[in-house]
Amino acid sequence: MSEQNPKKSQETEELEAQKIAFYDRLKEELEKNTEWPVKYMYKFIMPNKDENMDKIKERFGKPDINLKKNYSKTGKYVSVTIINEENNAGDIINRYKAMEDIKGLVAL
Repeated sequence: MSEQNPKKSQETEELEAQKIAFYDRLKEELEKNTEWPVKYMYKFIMPNKDENMDKIKERFGKPDINLKKNYSKTGKYVSVTIINEENNAGDIINRYKAMEDIKGLVAL
């Protein structure tokens, strides 16, 4: 039987609380400062792997998505800019949440 590390559990809880606070602030700002629908610009930096790009395209669910890529000098990383029409703050937040499992992805 394995025992959970209390410190690790506390760190996980703190990270989750930070994520929730971030999304709450983002939603508040979007609702206060945005006229809907809006063409929203997403920007991600991630390791340059085909499976990462496939996951992003899949989660936006459109084959003709407005996506631009810019590669790092070494080609190890890629920045991805996507402009997509969104109807409300919840849709934007759900898209960000859908990207959380892509290893190495940073949302800007």
